Amino acid sequence: MQGNRATLINFYSEASMMTYTGSKHIGLKGIAEKIESFSFQTIEFSNLNSDIQPGPLTGSVLIFVSGYLRMDGSDEFRFSQVFNICPNGSGGLYIHNDIFSVLL
Repeated sequence: MQGNRATLINFYSEASMMTYTGSKHIGLKGIAEKIESFSFQTIEFSNLNSDIQPGPLTGSVLIFVSGYLRMDGSDEFRFSQVFNICPNGSGGLYIHNDIFSVLL
């Protein structure tokens, strides 16, 4: 997110699903449209907590992260995010599920 956000789509596949503060985005096109819609230019984050567990598929990983974000110098806000990272069948990995929530 801090560099070239257009390259983020390379971490997803057609089977991927992103939920961003309640709105669902499915597949490469839907997720790319959401990523491209972000209007901020700069983002800073601090990680408060992260937990990693083996995922349900062999070679998969479930990651939970929480912390603070600041975009374009705005006030900080808390967030949490969960990633389910799975094998892509070609020796690599992709984000199968991505859930991001703002904590009030």
